[in-house]
Amino acid sequence: MREDEDGLGPVSYQELIESPEFRAAPAAVHSVRVNVTLGTMDFAEFAAAASAESDRVPRSI
Repeated sequence: MREDEDGLGPVSYQELIESPEFRAAPAAVHSVRVNVTLGTMDFAEFAAAASAESDRVPRSI
């Protein structure tokens, strides 16, 4: 298995492609980063929180 310059192998690229997408207000970005890093929430949970907002952009999480 060959890795690219950035160290991401094919499995990592596939995971990135399949990850849910969402936008977050600048005030919520730190919360997203911390929770994903600690493993308390994943991107799917943040995407669900975003879909609950009327404009689909969480302001605080």
